[in-house]
Amino acid sequence: MHIRPTADAFYPSDLEPWSQYLTGKQGQAPDPLYDPVAFMIAEAHKRGLEFHAWLNPYRVSQKSDTTQFAPSHVFHRHRDWFVEYGGQWYFDPGIPQCREFANAMLLDLVKRYDVDAIHFDDYFYPYRVSVKDEQGKSHTVEFPDSLSWERYGKPFFKDRDAWRRQNVNLLIEEFSRTIRQTKPWVKFGISPFCVWRNASKDPRGSQTSVQQTNYDDLFADILLWMDRGWIDYVTPQMYYPTTHKSANYDKVLSWWSNLTQPDKFHLYCGLSMWNETPELQYEIARQREMPDKVQGTFFWSTRVFMQNKKGLNQVLQADEYRYPALVPPMPWHDMTPPAAPKNLSADGKAHLVMLSWETVYSDNLMYYLVYRFAKGQAVDLDDPSAIVAKVLYDHDARKVYLDQEVAAGEYTYVVTALSRNNVESTPVETTVKVSKTKVKTINKKE
Repeated sequence: MHIRPTADAFYPSDLEPWSQYLTGKQGQAPDPLYDPVAFMIAEAHKRGLEFHAWLNPYRVSQKSDTTQFAPSHVFHRHRDWFVEYGGQWYFDPGIPQCREFANAMLLDLVKRYDVDAIHFDDYFYPYRVSVKDEQGKSHTVEFPDSLSWERYGKPFFKDRDAWRRQNVNLLIEEFSRTIRQTKPWVKFGISPFCVWRNASKDPRGSQTSVQQTNYDDLFADILLWMDRGWIDYVTPQMYYPTTHKSANYDKVLSWWSNLTQPDKFHLYCGLSMWNETPELQYEIARQREMPDKVQGTFFWSTRVFMQNKKGLNQVLQADEYRYPALVPPMPWHDMTPPAAPKNLSADGKAHLVMLSWETVYSDNLMYYLVYRFAKGQAVDLDDPSAIVAKVLYDHDARKVYLDQEVAAGEYTYVVTALSRNNVESTPVETTVKVSKTKVKTINKKE
């Protein structure tokens, strides 16, 4: 969820004003007053979802008009930190104080909110802007950081582009350090443009021929961040369809999947929901052919889900996502299983079975998973079709789950505790016979 689009916030902050994308006017609080981020996190966790806080580190506006900035905006206190480029305003990444301000914003957010991850997309240095001269010839406009280059870059770097990359490297490294020192379980992910470099410029690059790339134009050396372990996942924006000439999906997927180090970072492919349904289904199928290299999928944008274009939601649910799935654990995070629940019991009758169990505190405990296996079905915790619920722990001494979709018959219920890193505890189980009038326990395993 985008909660810091243009140096403004979807939450109360002493550092930045309320976002214009929340209320229509920057600096204007919701009325009646509430905290949208706290609400969204709570509602996401109730549904077993992770909440990834999406931040733009450098973008300050999507218009050149400075009257849009609230009186409390940092623009008014430190005008020298900002540059205008292509009709938009940006923090100058070459000024150390801009990085310090962004890091202070991050520290405040991570301390105060139970976010599961911090997320950046491809907005580092902006995409290069071109203008046409009187003869109609296009010319690239240089990003206006000459003042910071003269003061902070030129005395130490011969190459201005290398200095720009170092500015972004420092931001990523400091964000990573701040997150891990504050809440080590919070993930840090980047969703870059899908082309790091073209192979024509670098033999390590992909077989693509795009005009702008992460390394050469956005000054984002994503491979370095992955190699240094500064980020937990990368979600390249693989939005080009298989028919695209300069960067088709198959070539891009092949390049990124060959970089995978699943003991160091996860690869989640970013797919465009604007592609046609058969194209999306093909892309998902290709990823699933390489489960050791691709750990999941991100979709952009939610708008298409909300529109349910050509019944896309029903197609994906019926064909691609029939069952729930856990995010794969990250082995460089805490792999300690949480304490298992105790005293699992079942009561009720057909169509309304009440399960209850005692919770056992663990500092990494986040959820409980409830499985239901019919008589004759193997008790296999790798079978996602058996998952019937993901129940938020929420510091209760005892949890209750109502299974309202069970007919008369014999079943084995299994409950496991689940950590923030999606590591499961040892299971507890009870086998019951459900009739129209009661639930009879046949066997229990703790």
